[in-house]
Amino acid sequence: MQGTRILIIVENSWIPIDRRVWYEATALRDAGWQVTVVCPIAKGAHAGKGPEREPKDNPDYLDGIETYSFPLTFAESGVTGFLMEYLAAFFSIARLSWRIWRSGGFEIVHICNPPDILFPIGLLYRLLGARFVFDHHDLFPENVRWRYRGIGGRFMYVLARLAEYLTFRSANVVISTNESYRQVALDRGGLPAERVVVVRNGPRIKEFMPLEPVATLRRGFRFMVCYVGVMGDDDGILEMVEVIRYIVADLGRRDVLFALVGDGACRGRAMTEIVANGLEPLVDMPGLIRDEFRLRQYMSTADVFVSPEPLTPMNARSTFVKVGEYMAIGKPIVAFDLAETRYTAQEAAYYVAPGDIRGFGRAILELLDDPERRRMGESGRQRILDQLGWEHQKLHLFRAYALAQDHRGQAMVRR
Repeated sequence: MQGTRILIIVENSWIPIDRRVWYEATALRDAGWQVTVVCPIAKGAHAGKGPEREPKDNPDYLDGIETYSFPLTFAESGVTGFLMEYLAAFFSIARLSWRIWRSGGFEIVHICNPPDILFPIGLLYRLLGARFVFDHHDLFPENVRWRYRGIGGRFMYVLARLAEYLTFRSANVVISTNESYRQVALDRGGLPAERVVVVRNGPRIKEFMPLEPVATLRRGFRFMVCYVGVMGDDDGILEMVEVIRYIVADLGRRDVLFALVGDGACRGRAMTEIVANGLEPLVDMPGLIRDEFRLRQYMSTADVFVSPEPLTPMNARSTFVKVGEYMAIGKPIVAFDLAETRYTAQEAAYYVAPGDIRGFGRAILELLDDPERRRMGESGRQRILDQLGWEHQKLHLFRAYALAQDHRGQAMVRR
């Protein structure tokens, strides 16, 4: 096993910003593998460390991880935009992966979705002798169905289901982020249970230790409510703006600062709505915070976290990275009542019926006004320490790799 090469492919994000992929890559590196990652060039600027990467065929190295990057314009809306993004990514990934194969090959190709159109690449290398591990991050067909309506949307959904099925069937092993995704692999992919391994989205415990609150981050407000994460169409950031408007305009509360940390396709729209409703004095939108220590300062200063993802076909079955990170800090969460969110957070969250904007706002204020009840967040931190932290989840990743190698990697599981 020592020195054997793995190729990890991710289309919709880059390391180390994509925490799950970064955790997987560094865990495998620490277990003795030579890890190569193919991903887009970091959008906007730095990949977190070192100078901004330029498109080139020679690798960069990030903490011992060999990284090949390709230029990509991320689509924000429209069928044509997404097709162009996916086709450009497919050909860039195919070209770079072939270059890596010719430069020494790899034993395992580990492909993350979305999208589900990269299976021909995994199948090619499987036919050439490598093992294909599919890391199932998102329900791609559900995402397509949510984004697109009408006849064209239905047609795209059918194609997405076909691509999903072929991806499942092409892989030696499927890694699922939770039991709901595992069931999709069993039911829609027709896979035997032993070929599907659950590796949950859990934060590294040592990287999400709570810090002392920073008073200046509150900007003089009595309370601070925090959102940390991607700001996409299905992440609930626009719903969160509605919640803030209800709390401020309808309930008259002006003692709460709302820190909305992150970036994404909906950030600009959210800022426009905030300005239109006169909410700027009560909202802090610092963007994507790449400094991990600064991010933990924000999170440790918050009194309550929010997870406002709406009920969609994909969200109903998905586990959100932010929920585990919130739990690691030990603060309470207000969330819409989605099955996998409830499974993850359990007693650490106050659950509101999906779509109930006013109920969400009232839940936030109930927690802010009841310090004793906010101690519920401590149960979330304990759950991360005992079960859900990455230190526990990486053992399941190793098990998936052992299965992909037909049990030739059992020594890796014991490390």
